[in-house]
Amino acid sequence: MAEIEPIIRQVFTQKDYDAIMELEDHHVKEFYESTPVDDWIVKVTHKPQRFKTERMIYIVQLNHYKDQDLANDDLYWRAEPKKFFGGTPTLEEIWEALQANYDYFKDEGEFEIRELNLTFDPDKPEFDS
Repeated sequence: MAEIEPIIRQVFTQKDYDAIMELEDHHVKEFYESTPVDDWIVKVTHKPQRFKTERMIYIVQLNHYKDQDLANDDLYWRAEPKKFFGGTPTLEEIWEALQANYDYFKDEGEFEIRELNLTFDPDKPEFDS
């Protein structure tokens, strides 16, 4: 498990987790937003699964409070929301999902500097032609 940043624990607390636990018995689409902390907010969607409407899923995402979501971001796929299909996720699972979104915003772990192969040997091509 990656180290959870303190801001993640502040923006989604036990109180927020208790609030989404109250949605567990509901069978309609509902939304929950945490209290903004340092321009961060957590959005939780609780809705029926598309093909098995008797099952409910949770969709959790960390966003900027003022900018809302990443719909206009060229790299949106890197910060896609985490979907939980197996019932209510634990608080630790939610923190891990939010940490992954937070790492995207900080652009950590995605692009690492790699050593370049600057030697060229014509007898050993790097690819099959």
